[in-house]
Parts: sequence; C-alpha cells; structure tokens
Amino acid sequence: MNSQPLAFFTIDRGTASTTAALVGRLGGRFRLFGSAAQPAGLPDEPLLERLVDAAAGADPDALEGVSGWAGWARLEAASRAPGRVVIAAGSERRLGQLESAIAAAGWEITGRIGGDRIDPLQATELLLDETLDGVALAASDPPSLDERDRLAELSTLLAAVTSRRTELSCLLSGGAREYAERFGAKRVVTAPAPDPVPGTSASELRTAAAKLAPRRGSGKRGGSAPPDIRRGFRSSIESLAALLERRVEGVDVGHSAGTRVLATPDGLRADLVRADGALVPAAAMNDDRLLDGILRWSPIRGDPVALRDQLRNLRLAPWRDAAGDGARLRLSAARGALTRLDAAWTLTDEPDGRPGSRQTDLLVASGGAFAVAPPPAVALALVDTLRRPGGLAMFYDHARILGPLGTLDSETDRRRLLADLLDDALVPLGSAILATGLRPGRNAGTLRVTSDGAVSEVELVPGAVQLVDLAPGLAATAELETREGAWLGVRARRVAMDVAGGLGGLLVDTRDIPLRLPDRPERRREMLDSWQRLLWTSGEP
Repeated sequence: MNSQPLAFFTIDRGTASTTAALVGRLGGRFRLFGSAAQPAGLPDEPLLERLVDAAAGADPDALEGVSGWAGWARLEAASRAPGRVVIAAGSERRLGQLESAIAAAGWEITGRIGGDRIDPLQATELLLDETLDGVALAASDPPSLDERDRLAELSTLLAAVTSRRTELSCLLSGGAREYAERFGAKRVVTAPAPDPVPGTSASELRTAAAKLAPRRGSGKRGGSAPPDIRRGFRSSIESLAALLERRVEGVDVGHSAGTRVLATPDGLRADLVRADGALVPAAAMNDDRLLDGILRWSPIRGDPVALRDQLRNLRLAPWRDAAGDGARLRLSAARGALTRLDAAWTLTDEPDGRPGSRQTDLLVASGGAFAVAPPPAVALALVDTLRRPGGLAMFYDHARILGPLGTLDSETDRRRLLADLLDDALVPLGSAILATGLRPGRNAGTLRVTSDGAVSEVELVPGAVQLVDLAPGLAATAELETREGAWLGVRARRVAMDVAGGLGGLLVDTRDIPLRLPDRPERRREMLDSWQRLLWTSGEP
C-alpha cells in the first residue's frame, strides 16, 4: 500500500451482483465513504461514478483529485459458479471420504459411481452430462484387494468418456494415480488418498480439488481472472482474529455457494465452501425436498407449489421480489443455507464452550442474502441456525469489503486497513446469549444487564427468545443467574460475560440446541412468526 493519502475502490464480483465500495483517507485513517450494488454483468464505471459523486456531494473537501477517479486503484475479487463433478471410488467408504473433500472445496457433486456395484449405463449417462466440468476418482494407497478390480473397471470407464470430452478436468487420488496415463497428463491433477477427516479440515486432496478450474463461470474480464472472493474472505477472517485477539467466525451466503470460516488468534481453525450453501442451490431447481427444507423456515402462508416456484425464481432472478413477503422468503432461504452449512460443519478437539471465558465470540456475516432484511431479523436468523451455547457478538459486512481486502498480499496492509475500517464496514447486529436446559417454573432465572451504571433485569422464560434493548456502541456486562443451572458450554447457576450493543440489541435465547420446529405446518409458521414479527417492525426492507 502507498503511504501517501489515497482513495481506492473495492469490487466484489458475485454471480448475481457486483458490490463496489469507495475507501479513502480522512483524519489520518482510512474510511469507508460509501458502497452500492448492482446486478452482475453491468458495466462498473456508472456504479463507481455514483459512489464518487455521492461522496463529493456530501463533503467536497473529503477526497482529493476527484476528477481523476477513473484512475484510482481497484481491489477486485470474484466468486465463481461451482463446478459440476462426478465422483467415483472402489469402495463406499472411500467414496464418502472423497465426497466430503470435494464438496468442502466448493464443487457441486452431480453423481456418485462405485461402491458395492457399478452400473455402466447409469455411469455413462452421468458422464455425458453436457454441464459437467470434471470427474474425480479415488482409492486407498495402495488399493485394497476389494478396491483393485473395481478401480481398474472405473478407470477404464472414466477414461473412455473423458478421452472424448477433452474439456473435462480429472482428479486422481491415492491408488487411482496409477492410471494417470489413460486420462492424458495435461488434464490430470493428482492427490493423496482421501483421509477420514472432517471436510472442514485442510487436506492435500481438498487443496487439489480447489485448484481444478471449472470451464464455466471463470469470472474473466479482459483476459484476466480476479482473485477468488471466498479465499479473500477466509484471509480477512483470519486477520480479524489475530487483530482483535478473539475467536472469529465468518459466514457468507451467496447466490452460487456458501462459505463458513473459523479462526482464532493462533490461526485458521476450520473452513469450507459448499455449493449447497447457496441461497437457493442449483440442485433445488429439480429437487422439491431441498425447497421444502427452505420452506420449513418460512412464516409465510401460501400454496406450497407457488412458494416453491418463488424460490426457483429467486435462483433464476435474485434481484426480483426483494420487498415484503419476498424479503421474508429470502431470509428463510438464508436460514436454509445456514442450516446446510451447519450440517456440514464439524470441529475436532474443541469443546462446545470455553469455561471461565467472559469474552463473547464474534460472528461476521456477509453476502447478498442478508441485504434486504432489517439487522435485528438478520441477527435472529444467525442465532436460529448457527447454534452453540454461550455468548455471541454479530456483525454484518454490508459493503462486502472483506473478500477484496483478503486478496492483499501483505498481511500488514490488510490488518492496517481492517483496523481503520472496522467501525465503518461492519454493522453491529447485536449480541446473543444462548442458554439451554432451563426448566419451566415460577422463577427459572434472571438476566441482569449493566451498562454505564444503568442496570436492567429480565426474568428468563425457558424455550423463548427475549430482546433486551442495548444500543450500538454500548458495552455491558450480562449476568445470568438461574435457580437450577443452565448450559452455556458448562452447567452453571451463575455466569457473567461481556456483551456489546447493536441494531438488534441483545437476544437472550433459551430455546433448544439444535432448534426443534413443530412438524405441523400451521403450528410451525405460527411459532416462526411469533419469533420474527417484532424484528421486522424496524422498517420494511
């Protein structure tokens, strides 16, 4: 970064929208002057010009050299549509391990070949799909006796198809690498055998899968492809954890995929990118079960067939129906995406809570999925789905700058910018305390919130969500006292933690973990509506 005062743009190129932000120096630090979004594919210049005109109109002296804005630096990053891949392996166990690694690398798995029985006709149909981008074949190293015969059959089948479809990428893992010459060396990426590790953990196989480039959605402009936005987001979350010396988690729900990252001051703990973590996954276009899973989160009454069509339209035209019931349905889709990301999220060697810590964890949300809902409703959506007992402070990357900033090569520059821009770029959604195991009774317990000498008390209601007014910028101490104890990572009768205010205040959540919703549709919609109704009254999106 140049040490002289400067202004520059960050550009987040999504598959549905492009978001640009204007950053400049003011008062000796970098500040966010504004941000705006538009549908993907439109030219950048009018969007950037609007940002400059708005900043100059608000304060003509804030930015120097406004007339030369077209030459200002642009920090760009792009998300790409997930590639579509067919996976194959000589055993069901190895196939499952391969699927975990490939899915966590952001690929959409369109078919599975192998296991106990191989159907050549069905396999050929999967491989002849015109939208396919690649194939992946795995085996243990060396192959076990029960895998060896199947591996020879699978490599012959896959090589026969890919030799005629030269555009396909091939990933050969473990013992499958012995057959690399059948596929043509220029189109083959090799990796070690799949490991029995969670998809959230780093592995050489997952790294190799991430390097495979789908032939669609390359994000190229003018012959060059911007850096990957999801890797940038991961790097920014890691930098935030080191900068703030806190445990920081990030989630990004976009049009084509979803991302989840966890970092501590010691470094990256876990991350994944999932095609089924998209707002409405591509697979949902032909899978009513996926759509019905989203509608389980919807408080909207209506014909299920019509609501499924609305969700499909959200996939096809994400800029439509962004107000009223359309916004509520979009946030229901975001809940569904977060639920799918949570289902694939597995952490190793870490307890559910950290006894004795007064610090709340930080959760940063990003992505267009949350742009049309009021901040309190977004906070509840995060609390509904990413459930872990304890304290949580939530923020929203409204200008989508974390992805582009994460592509900077210099960690020093990245931390410097993040330190300056935190207050501008991260909207404080609020804090939450998740406490389970409270037993109904005359006095289940109380919550005492102390801020600037003012004390407020709330009587706890088991199995409910309660909202405590705590304005943005206010720091407070929350003391939870229960008669028979509550679970916040440990069983305790009295717990104190530091919390921060936000646009959604402080949410006190004593519902189950995981959240249990009624099976009866009408009862489920009533319950969801009772939790969400008041949080939308701050203003219609």
